[in-house]
Amino acid sequence: MRKKWIKISTLILLIIALQACNLPWREELTPEPDIATITPGIPTETATQVLTETTTSTSALPPSSTPTEEPEISLPVFTDPVIYDFEMFTPMDGWALTQDNDRLLRTVDGGLTWMDATPAELHPLPPDVTSLWIEAFFLNAETAWFSPNSFGSELYHSQDGGVNWMITTLPFERARYFFLDEDLGFALADLGAGAGSHYVALHRTDDGSETWTEVFTHAPGELKSLPESGSKNGITFLDENNGFIGGTYPMTDYFYLHTTTDGGVNWVLETDISLPDSYVGSWLEVHQPVFLTDIAGYLTVRDMAPDDNMYLLVYRSDDGGQTWTFQNAVQDGRDFDFYSLDEGWMVAGTNLFKTMDGGVTWSLTAMAGIPAGEFLLKLDFVDDQHGWVLATPDKDTWDPLKLYQTSDGSATWTQLLP
Repeated sequence: MRKKWIKISTLILLIIALQACNLPWREELTPEPDIATITPGIPTETATQVLTETTTSTSALPPSSTPTEEPEISLPVFTDPVIYDFEMFTPMDGWALTQDNDRLLRTVDGGLTWMDATPAELHPLPPDVTSLWIEAFFLNAETAWFSPNSFGSELYHSQDGGVNWMITTLPFERARYFFLDEDLGFALADLGAGAGSHYVALHRTDDGSETWTEVFTHAPGELKSLPESGSKNGITFLDENNGFIGGTYPMTDYFYLHTTTDGGVNWVLETDISLPDSYVGSWLEVHQPVFLTDIAGYLTVRDMAPDDNMYLLVYRSDDGGQTWTFQNAVQDGRDFDFYSLDEGWMVAGTNLFKTMDGGVTWSLTAMAGIPAGEFLLKLDFVDDQHGWVLATPDKDTWDPLKLYQTSDGSATWTQLLP
């Protein structure tokens, strides 16, 4: 729910403390086909709907699957999961986490069936632990890493879709991960927070997580190129040298995005990101950039604007993150996903939008099969036809959480869960 402007400073400081503790981070739309286009800077509720029939309804099941197919992987089926986060890699294959971050799941039939890929030794939980608080990174449909951040310092690594896991004892705890391939990866370890600061250490592996080398750390009394101040929300690397850390800082119009060109040893603040005049005076939360090629990628920034509304600002880079160009802003934008260089989707409130021009314009799409008024939380598309959306009828309690799937580019949706 939106906070009153007078409470923003307190809110930002609370966010910094909470993130450092590693806690998990429609207007009614009648189901009709395309399209309403958002002019840059125009709130979603004022977008004019120009709807014309362009598609024919088809089954939302993946072409080669049926509800009765048995999973082709030797993992136990997890019955009636409550999915909180997910990442798909093909129309059939993907990973998910349950709502309590306690189970790691795997699907090989587009989400019709979910299997428990959580190592058996992690359950039952110790008496004083309520959740594993899994922190995971998925490289592809077969390869994943995760840590149970509620206790211990182990990293689990699978190369066969979660059937078998290799275990490494880490020299750090409570980390977020980013891997470029099967061998090269980075871990941003949380060292704690205090007085508006968030302390971290960066570690690197060149052998798929068997060994780690510390390349950066905050130390008491030492000034570092990556400042202690502000909240760091994750890490992204474009290659072994060029990386990014986004986050928040309790100051208006401040883009908290730091970059490295030497593998994380030294960092500099990105200073050439411009804020459109209509959003001056905003509190900003910079998310991690997402790159689709070795030079082209997108950066989203959550904006609490002076008009007391929330917007998702979309920026694009075509030079490996050296410069970022503002594309557009969508009111109440929550999650986005680009499946090609110029084509992508965004959920905003109770609406689903699509762009075909790199985020410059966004078109309102119909969603037959998803009840009008459901609040859209997360999405993932693997191509222009196959996508999944997490939704809820109650935006305050997020109960229940529902998973929907489309195989015809959002014309029709099938509810998979619950």
